[in-house]
Amino acid sequence: MSGPPLAEVQRWVKSRLRPGGDSPPGVPSDLLNPQRGTPGAERLAVYAGGYVARIRQSLAEAYEAIRHVAGERAFTEMSRGYADRYPSQHYNLSLAGRHLAAFLADWPLTSTLPFLPDLARLEWAVREAFHAFEAPPIDPRRFAQLPLEAWDRARVVFQPSIGLVASAWPILDIWAARTQPRPAVDIDLISRPQRVLVFRQGLEVRCELVDERQHAVLEGLLAGRPLGAVCGELAAQAGDAPPVADWFAGWAARGLIIGCEGE
Repeated sequence: MSGPPLAEVQRWVKSRLRPGGDSPPGVPSDLLNPQRGTPGAERLAVYAGGYVARIRQSLAEAYEAIRHVAGERAFTEMSRGYADRYPSQHYNLSLAGRHLAAFLADWPLTSTLPFLPDLARLEWAVREAFHAFEAPPIDPRRFAQLPLEAWDRARVVFQPSIGLVASAWPILDIWAARTQPRPAVDIDLISRPQRVLVFRQGLEVRCELVDERQHAVLEGLLAGRPLGAVCGELAAQAGDAPPVADWFAGWAARGLIIGCEGE
């Protein structure tokens, strides 16, 4: 007597390993033979529990501040729910947590701690910066070689590690307190928006606050927009020219710019 096709068996095993998985039709629930008196379903359950444990471990490594704020019990419950809604699609377990900010948008604890999704975006930006490729920074002499009339059309290329996270909450302060004892953390959350620039220098990921204008310029440039258009819009809104030269000097000094080309 022939058994079900291999593809069906594989789907069945996958359904048994993932939380809340439904067995595909046509595959008997007792597909696996008992081994030394242990039913097949019970043996598979060991791997199912291990799957959730590995997802939790991956999330704990990537989201240290979320874990610290939520507490161990809530973080474990969150990990189970996340593993169910966003089953891993990659062999690389370090990518498993990339959807956590979206998951937290309607997680019950977020109604009490509304900064959680933005904090997750910051922590994921830190993780991405750590693993990003580091390109050779631009030679500052290239700026001098760019004709004056080309600056308005110039498109700036940044290091792959660059990330921007804007929030209505003091997420950088919350992130910085991730290693402090919870009773000792006292952060004023009211009317304290923060905009964070994330980048890597060597092996160190750095997070720095930027003001609203610098954030707007960086956001536009990272989207590939010309320098003149970005700065022109900002000047029209603010009524004066932004200190782009100073920002450029700071970005270049830290090796954050890898290209600057005029059309």
